[in-house]
Amino acid sequence: MRQVFLRFYLTVVVCFLATSLLIGGIYKQLIERTNQRYLTDIFKSTVSIIEEELGDLPPSLWHDEASRLRGKLPVPVQIEKLGEYSLSAENQKSLEKGDIILLLDKGLYIHRIHKTDQMVVLGPIPFLTDLDNISWLDFLALLMMGAALGLPTWLWLRPFWRDLLQIIQQSRRVGQGDFAARVKLDESSALASLGVTFNSMAQDVEQLTTSRRAMIDAVSHDLRTPLARMRYRLEAIKSGADSGPQVAALERDLGQIDALIEEWLTMSSLDSPQMQMNIQPQAMLPWLGKIAAELSLSGKAPQIVNQIDAIDPYLEMDSYYFGRAVSNVLSNARRYGGDTIVMTLKWHEGMAQLLIDDNGEGIPEEQRSRLLQPFTRMEGSRNKATGGFGLGLAIVAMILRGHGGQVTIESSPAGGARIILAWPSPLRV
Repeated sequence: MRQVFLRFYLTVVVCFLATSLLIGGIYKQLIERTNQRYLTDIFKSTVSIIEEELGDLPPSLWHDEASRLRGKLPVPVQIEKLGEYSLSAENQKSLEKGDIILLLDKGLYIHRIHKTDQMVVLGPIPFLTDLDNISWLDFLALLMMGAALGLPTWLWLRPFWRDLLQIIQQSRRVGQGDFAARVKLDESSALASLGVTFNSMAQDVEQLTTSRRAMIDAVSHDLRTPLARMRYRLEAIKSGADSGPQVAALERDLGQIDALIEEWLTMSSLDSPQMQMNIQPQAMLPWLGKIAAELSLSGKAPQIVNQIDAIDPYLEMDSYYFGRAVSNVLSNARRYGGDTIVMTLKWHEGMAQLLIDDNGEGIPEEQRSRLLQPFTRMEGSRNKATGGFGLGLAIVAMILRGHGGQVTIESSPAGGARIILAWPSPLRV
């Protein structure tokens, strides 16, 4: 902290002194001009009086008269010959014309007595010589003001440095793998906004790390089972078992592995910062009808209900990824729900909704939020009987986030689960 304090303090002091000297120089010039003009007027009057006193006397008595007047005037007066002082050509010319000349370096006012080789000299005047001089009191005042700046600098910098040290320490903890590290700063701290940003970043990193670890564990677990079966079937073929059923089973296991990898790659691409949705207007009813027809190949076709006040509504979305989301929800409804699936299309004040209801057992409320996380399966027979990787709803949630929307899970009026896909979109008819 000492180094930071010294740098900050010296910067403040240097700026303060430079500003003080600049302002002081400006005021000094103004005061000097005013005082010199004022003094010149006074000395003009004094010189006029002296010349009137000398006018009636012979030059031989001027020195005696100047000595007599010296006691009556506030400044020393003497009579000297022209050429006594070394003058510039301009001052010499002005003196010969009868002007009053100021010799600031000597603190003197000189004036030539009309039509003579003598001149009146007033001074030296200490005030004039002190104008350009800086006394020890001036240095002492600047020193005291500079020292006085140290206290507020220290009082301000100390809590700033304390908060900065806390952020540095917590940053090191995060760098060492402790992603639960957080900073605790007062709202009045100058670094409060930085602390909030740091905590948000640490939380994101912690969630990302946890998600990646869970993903690796889940993928390892889901791959281990089909790989173990494949190894068993290969050993059975080597032992002379009928290869036909074993090869068919191997193909099913490979298909399961391929499906897992495809789901994983899809989720990774959706999680990429470079991922951009191709948002375009889409005629919803024909599009939903096509998806429903594909699902009807394995059972009863889903029912489509249009609650938008338009015969042929158009909504904006990425038809490929949004189709993937709808297909995932429908597949889950067919796999885990009952025999009836209803898709309801709604739109209100710029927000579109697609409600997908089934008449199955439903999803317990305490499990709904976690089912939107990757590799999360629902407890109970619903999932044990059907398998799955736990990626379907997580991919749906990521696709909806890419559209600026969200996924929610509720209870269906038919008794099963209701999945609501909501996203912002203008309505075109």
